Amino acid sequence: MQSKAIDIIAGTRAESLVVTIFIMLAAYLLYSGSQLLQGLLSARLSQRIVKRMREELFGKITELPVKYLDTHSHGDVMSRMTNDVENISTTVSQSLSSLFSGVLTIIGTAAVMLWYCWELAILSFLTVILTVIATKVLSGRVRKFSRKRQ
Repeated sequence: MQSKAIDIIAGTRAESLVVTIFIMLAAYLLYSGSQLLQGLLSARLSQRIVKRMREELFGKITELPVKYLDTHSHGDVMSRMTNDVENISTTVSQSLSSLFSGVLTIIGTAAVMLWYCWELAILSFLTVILTVIATKVLSGRVRKFSRKRQ
């Protein structure tokens, strides 16, 4: 759309600049809204996960034997629990957006490939599937040999 707008400004296209700008604005607003929604959803999900983990950890700590609590300092136990849960929360909130955008990119790419040339798209899908299968088989064998060597 930007190149189309530049062509209209340069005079090489005879279309309405206002319509092109409104389409670009709508696309930017849709993108910004989806980014906001994605951020809110990932924050809510990570908060739910953290709440559940903290509840489960607290339940586990109350079930620990007194000997464990006597041999470990309270600050160490609480610090470890808090830091680990916070690290998991950060990982979930950051990787969820990457996972979501990656899945959408793959779906969009596959749709465009099928739209332009379905024969070539199917050939590409087959090569990707064969590559995944070969990688899985070879990594299993390499893992077995590396364990044996270690």
